[in-house]
Amino acid sequence: MAERRRLLYVDNLRLAMIVLVVLVHCSVTYSGVGNWYFTDPVPQGPVSLLSFIVFQGFSQSFFMGLLFFLAGYYARASLVRKGPREFILGRLGRLGLPSLFYMVVINPFIVHTLADMNGIQSRCTLPQYWLVYMGNLSVLSGSGPMWFALALMLFCFVYAGLRAVRPSAAQAPVRAFRPSLAVGLALICAAGTFLVRLRWPIGTAVLNMQLCFFTQYILLFALGLAAHKNDWLRTLDPRFGGRCLLVAAAGIPVFGAAVWNALGAGGLGPYFGGPTWQSLFMSAWESVSGVCMTLGLVTVLRDRWEKTGSLLKWLADSAFAVYVFHSPLVVGLGRLLEPVQAPALAKFLLLGGLALPLSFGLAWVIRRTPLLRELVKA
Repeated sequence: MAERRRLLYVDNLRLAMIVLVVLVHCSVTYSGVGNWYFTDPVPQGPVSLLSFIVFQGFSQSFFMGLLFFLAGYYARASLVRKGPREFILGRLGRLGLPSLFYMVVINPFIVHTLADMNGIQSRCTLPQYWLVYMGNLSVLSGSGPMWFALALMLFCFVYAGLRAVRPSAAQAPVRAFRPSLAVGLALICAAGTFLVRLRWPIGTAVLNMQLCFFTQYILLFALGLAAHKNDWLRTLDPRFGGRCLLVAAAGIPVFGAAVWNALGAGGLGPYFGGPTWQSLFMSAWESVSGVCMTLGLVTVLRDRWEKTGSLLKWLADSAFAVYVFHSPLVVGLGRLLEPVQAPALAKFLLLGGLALPLSFGLAWVIRRTPLLRELVKA
């Protein structure tokens, strides 16, 4: 098969998802819903809390799954072009090295110096904390947002191994996409997510991996592999993509109503996991939203975003550097804004408005620093 030209709208879509990642981490700073280094205990009413939860919940339902889908698409392209050995070495450098740098350098600096988690600065210096952090293997859980890179690296290794065991699978005939595939994928994702959350509910993690979301990630990564093999990104019907987005949009008020009811009835606990109808609802809603948003966005935006310019290209090329290095900026800015007296939503908008341009500014510096730029090659 002839080498396909790079899809500009895919780069733009990936940039948009990483911007959303930064904003979600800004949101967690004030909502307190989710795992983050620092939360500002600013008072908030039910409407403010509902707004945060709906924003974070809807974003979580698709943004990381979409990134795994896009990663799967390009993983197959890379393996076909490079071969297994070079592909694996490339993923070790592209994903493993920045993850290691984050775990060894950035994460302990944030925990001790920027966030001062659990008042640790009063008990030890940064070098003392670092020695304990490395010695007791806390570093293994210190990946922060780079859990994505580590999980993606594992997915790529498994994929390369399967291709090595079954090379004939690459010669399977090209198949047209059918809407029934999306329905089946959502059903399998919902069932798998519900079952996983019987053991690992939302809020739990294994070595910083939130397994409660991994059913979707694995399935969408596999869908990305299939999309590249069958050229679905170019052939999917825009009308089908539009219907997918309508389904996802219709689910937002349903999710919001469920959250509002839960907040008034004692909390969201039953939605996080366990043998409850609420957990089944949450698993199903997330799965439908994730599949529909992924297929909808990559289809509907295909013609609208297939463009670039000097600024947009610079932003897209800087996206991975922003992903790797935005955490200390978000945490540091959050601490600086803590004395500001303002409603939670207003502080979120202020933090996001500062964190985004400063993150891209930091990315500009990183990409021009000889040693660091090797960690964030586009």
